[in-house]
Amino acid sequence: MTSHDEAVAAVGQVLRYLEERNGVRFDPEVLENTPTRWIAFLETATQGMRAKEPTAVQFELTDGGTVQLSDVVFHSLCEHHLLPFFGTASVEYRPRGFVVGISALVHIVEHHARRLQLQERMTRDIAYAIAVATGSDEVKVKIDAEHLCMSMRGVAKPGVRVTTQACASGVSPIDRDEDQ
Repeated sequence: MTSHDEAVAAVGQVLRYLEERNGVRFDPEVLENTPTRWIAFLETATQGMRAKEPTAVQFELTDGGTVQLSDVVFHSLCEHHLLPFFGTASVEYRPRGFVVGISALVHIVEHHARRLQLQERMTRDIAYAIAVATGSDEVKVKIDAEHLCMSMRGVAKPGVRVTTQACASGVSPIDRDEDQ
């Protein structure tokens, strides 16, 4: 297993490579402290990979309409380029005898965003996690995001938004895969 110190040293090597490739000299502070800051950033940005799925407090509700949360801001990392993508998530579910604490829905979005991710997978996984937490057979998730891998490299078109949508019922992806 790679240690924290080894990861920091590897980032330092990348900075030295960039100096040589581009014929520049970074400030000594950059070479000394940036690798540690970058590794700390990656550890924070991927904390959802090692955390358990958030739990949800339930409140009894005998009847009611749908519950919607809009514009839940998130930041994630594209697993192909290690560049951020960011945007908003909107979630909706129809309660079945109870509602969950609203913050649980935000925690679920954040949990799935804080990892190396594909937006399409993240949308699906959030929908299933909310379906499992709420027991609802009517869950909808919509994610609208800008990907820096498209804005800064490749087609280099800032402002392009990618929208993904998923629906789910109270069946986990594992249970669904076993049924097929």
